[in-house]
Amino acid sequence: MANSKTPPKTSKAQAKPKIAVAYSGGMDSAVLLHAAVKHYGAKNIYALHIHHGIQKEADAWLAHCQARAQELACHFDYRHVTLTHKGNIEAQARQLRYQALQEMCEIHQIGHVLLAHHQDDQAETVLIQLLRGGGLSGLQAMPAIKAKGTLQFYRPFLETPRSELKAYAKLHHIIWVEDPSNQDDAYTRNAIRQHVMPALEKIQAQAKQNLAQSARYLSQAHTLLTQLAQMDLKPLIQGPVLNMQGLKKLHQVEPLRANNALRYYLQQQGIHAPSEERLQAWWQDLDKQKRSAQIIWQHDAYTLRVWKQELHIEKPIQEGEWTFRKAKKGEWGIAQAVFEQAKHRGLINTMPRSGGEKFKTHPDRPRKTLKNLFQEANIPPWQRQAPLLYLGEDLIAVAGLGIHADWSTNSGPRIVPLWQ
Repeated sequence: MANSKTPPKTSKAQAKPKIAVAYSGGMDSAVLLHAAVKHYGAKNIYALHIHHGIQKEADAWLAHCQARAQELACHFDYRHVTLTHKGNIEAQARQLRYQALQEMCEIHQIGHVLLAHHQDDQAETVLIQLLRGGGLSGLQAMPAIKAKGTLQFYRPFLETPRSELKAYAKLHHIIWVEDPSNQDDAYTRNAIRQHVMPALEKIQAQAKQNLAQSARYLSQAHTLLTQLAQMDLKPLIQGPVLNMQGLKKLHQVEPLRANNALRYYLQQQGIHAPSEERLQAWWQDLDKQKRSAQIIWQHDAYTLRVWKQELHIEKPIQEGEWTFRKAKKGEWGIAQAVFEQAKHRGLINTMPRSGGEKFKTHPDRPRKTLKNLFQEANIPPWQRQAPLLYLGEDLIAVAGLGIHADWSTNSGPRIVPLWQ
């Protein structure tokens, strides 16, 4: 079998690394487990099984996998996961599978995981992405190596057709389980495997190999576009914000590069890339924007704001509260005795802004309205509805500005209020 990508080899003087195999019990993972034990030695291999509980045979599959691992004398572990049966079941199962694998790898201190995806899987993935209208990121299909946190995932069979795996299984008398859901062509992948791919192979015998090869080429192109985006963004990223004025100038001469850079930037913030239509609408908004105006976009549960030619990203709204801790050495705070007495009397309260409140940030500076202070601190308008902390009728702290100077001290026991 072709073996395009495997974990790095070690010399005899070095201890071999622990390696996990994602073991479902199906033919592909059964072959992978057998080959891994043969190549790395049973004591270094951990067969990790995920019990989804979707099929009635799930308990029997778990027992089969455990028995097979025992026969091979390798380590075995498993996890139960529970699906909500809402939305995309396949995507949900995949996410839970990776979470469970990561949990088991952390427990066993494993850094390398082998996955049994092969050339047929890769070809099917390319077709699925084409049918979805996927972009370059999706069309590159599955990478041979991918890092997720502290784990390195390897797919050593990506250039190996399933027919070779089946031949290997027969040669070594490997027993595997069959998942009946693989025959259900209500799932897109199964329909492609059973109906589309055979038809394509009648037209072009090398269809699977060619599709997998296209995925490699697309992956290379995606890598180059990522590098280009990083180059274009480097002079435009200013701290936590993106300079949209510079990106607009790029869009005027190289719109495709500007789209590529913006998509990459958003993905780096954990936000799904916008569609072509949405991007076009955003550029139109930017062309019409007056310098003092603010643009607000809602996308992927995030709020994107362009203010003073800078892109600010707000995560989905979460509730907050004031927390109180003891001041560190040299840190300013509210006298603890005063604070505790007021708290005992129920005088410490949180209030929203109503307008006209005045605040003093420094003993040698005059009191100013919160509006002026926020403007001087260059705090965006949408962040100026900061929660206010009162002691009775006196404003003593403002989220984002700190403690009122008349209530602040750096001597004796003291309390520091923090909005979280």
